Amino acid sequence: MAKKNQTDTSNLLNVDEVYTKTEQFVDKNRSPLTYGVGGLVVIILGVLAYQSFVVAPAENGAEEAAWRAESYFEMDSLDLAAYGDGYEAGLEEIMASESGTSAGTRAAYRMGVFHRDAGAFEEAITAFKEVDFSDEVIQVLSSGNIGDCYVELGEYDAALSHFEKAASLASSGLAESVLAPMFLYKAAIVEIELGDKVNAQKKLNRIVEDYPKSQQFNTAKGLASSLVKS
Repeated sequence: MAKKNQTDTSNLLNVDEVYTKTEQFVDKNRSPLTYGVGGLVVIILGVLAYQSFVVAPAENGAEEAAWRAESYFEMDSLDLAAYGDGYEAGLEEIMASESGTSAGTRAAYRMGVFHRDAGAFEEAITAFKEVDFSDEVIQVLSSGNIGDCYVELGEYDAALSHFEKAASLASSGLAESVLAPMFLYKAAIVEIELGDKVNAQKKLNRIVEDYPKSQQFNTAKGLASSLVKS
């Protein structure tokens, strides 16, 4: 392994146009449903990196190995971040060699994002499954990202399972008000695609009742109403 000598939609969707035409699910909802929390993830990963440098000196070796790759990732030099620059290890190598450390699991999350954005959804799922944070946000986002990837692959049952898991995890976490309604909404959209309007409506009604200040409130309310009429 390479070494390092230093240490690291707000716009509402039209219910009549989209949500009553569930056959358009993938095309109409792919972008707004899949990549909604990028900025939040960057902030969280930055905090986790800081905590690892300061709070967990026992992991200094892993942090030293990850420093350059994470710097490349933040600069959007994604190929260098993922595979290294010929001198320093990339995220892919760190994910494997530093498994079980904070640096290793951050590398796994970032490799998941890298593969997801490149359209390599199977590889993204494999990477996200390596994320091992017992963290109230990253754990939720990892499960949600796996769900997003399964949507892209057309595997809606698997996507639904991971969205429901993400919503459940979020419901007991610090970011509940943001993440729980987001993943409940995604799960409801998948259930509509699968023809399960009853359970979809239950999830949408939960958003309306429990998360009235969420970004999903208005669209969830409109969609739930349209399901009653359909």
